[in-house]
Amino acid sequence: MFISNIFFKKAAVIIIILIVVALLFFNYQRILKLFYPLHYQEAIFNYAQEYEIDPYLVAAIIKVESKFSADATSPKGARGLMQIMPTTGRWIAEELQVENFTTEDLYNPELNILFGSWYLSRLMQVFRDDLTLVIAAYNGGEGNVRKWLKDRRWTGKEKDSYQIPFPETRNYVEKVLKTYQRYKRIYQD
Repeated sequence: MFISNIFFKKAAVIIIILIVVALLFFNYQRILKLFYPLHYQEAIFNYAQEYEIDPYLVAAIIKVESKFSADATSPKGARGLMQIMPTTGRWIAEELQVENFTTEDLYNPELNILFGSWYLSRLMQVFRDDLTLVIAAYNGGEGNVRKWLKDRRWTGKEKDSYQIPFPETRNYVEKVLKTYQRYKRIYQD
């Protein structure tokens, strides 16, 4: 009797484990989407298409910058989903001829994604679609990236990202590239 009780308990545990593994296997994509959400999908895809950039790059930047929190503010003052600095926001508003812009508007998800997508598109043109340089410039500034390349402090290659002088930018490039690949893998398939 005692042996059969132990046997049934072990069998029950094994069955439960197999059920959990099966559920995880069949819901793998759904589980991944919990960790890598795609909120504001309509705005992301609309502006990505308008500015000819990959929507999953926009999603990756939003995930890394703000974790999809529209009211996020960095310690340095960057605002909104794509963490746009107020001075950059004013400049983009002028470039896009957005009337009555205030820096509080950067908390508006639609406008923030518009501005961030436009800025990414511009960086893609400046850095000839080199994703590593674009991501580094988005975080560390276009001028800094140009200087690092000119001074040969960084080759500009992903494999040499350890050379990026700003630790924050170095980590940012790595995080965004990994997150970008994950978004493509989860949502493109």
